[in-house]
Amino acid sequence: MFVYAGQWSDNRLGEILTTRTNFRSSYLVAAGLSGVLHGFSEHLDLEGEINAAQHWGKQHHLEINAAASLRWRTFPWDHYLDTSFAHGLGPSYAFERPPVESRGDQRASRVLVFMMTELAFAPPKASYTAWEGFIRIHHRSGAYDIVSKASGSNFVTFGLRHRF
Repeated sequence: MFVYAGQWSDNRLGEILTTRTNFRSSYLVAAGLSGVLHGFSEHLDLEGEINAAQHWGKQHHLEINAAASLRWRTFPWDHYLDTSFAHGLGPSYAFERPPVESRGDQRASRVLVFMMTELAFAPPKASYTAWEGFIRIHHRSGAYDIVSKASGSNFVTFGLRHRF
């Protein structure tokens, strides 16, 4: 179970990853469920998630998302700070056309691709806790015009997860 909140950036995904971010006045809060679908090894898991996100600011709508993601679980510093990295894709449906996703004369689309990129942190496994914090980019995309010619959106978010 997780919850996260964040702010829209009108930058492209690559720019955000290099910390060049222009925040705008559109926000979201999301909650959802996730879990391991398959453990490939001690290092890599396949996870599934579903979430619902409420937007406010420049847009006011609800969206639902699902994703399958790969999570890398082992890093050399895990005995100091347990760290994992995940990247996932799946469908996204917005109950209204998101205004920030319009491009030129192309209207925003309700159906796009949901993508998440996440870095999660928790106390070391020696002091096991089921709680972890994370930084996530919540991205909706037309998938290079395959799904839609409309623009997408990027939200830089911070969240908290409880693993059962």
